[in-house]
Amino acid sequence: KMIQIEDVECFYSENKGTYLHTFDNRDYLLDVTLEQLETELDPKEFYRVSRKFIIPLKAIKEIQMYSNSRLKVILPTYKDDEVIVSREKVSDFKDWLD
Repeated sequence: KMIQIEDVECFYSENKGTYLHTFDNRDYLLDVTLEQLETELDPKEFYRVSRKFIIPLKAIKEIQMYSNSRLKVILPTYKDDEVIVSREKVSDFKDWLD
């Protein structure tokens, strides 16, 4: 199935699988790794916030302070797991937002 890049709310990794989550709250199993996706996605539009998540700029609904100098990103429909920006990436993530 073809899914338009503008419909992607996030890419995430879970149980050795890589998934795509859409704004209409659906999940699709992909046959690529997050590492491979990271090299193919536009770095101006998508950011790898942690080992588990790659998110597009336009999907960020809210950013909250989180423990240990980390940030928590709130997405419109993805609620299965917390999207946390790892401490090492916080400064780079803030630069990316600007």
